[in-house]
Amino acid sequence: MKILGWIFVFLGSLLLLKEFQPSFLDWLGPYAPYIKNAFWGVTLIAFGLYMLVKRRTARKAVLVLYLLYLLLYLVV
Repeated sequence: MKILGWIFVFLGSLLLLKEFQPSFLDWLGPYAPYIKNAFWGVTLIAFGLYMLVKRRTARKAVLVLYLLYLLLYLVV
């Protein structure tokens, strides 16, 4: 839970930084359509992997990777 809290703090700070300094994330601009269009595919793959994997650490890895993608999706 502590890691999830840090991810939310990082997400919030990125969103605030995007609000006040939009040029900070300009390098992600060319990739924005690819990140936005792949949302449902990435979501279904992450959900399927989460259901298939039995190990707890592997499940956490899938969850963290999906949260990183979600962070990119929200920021771009």
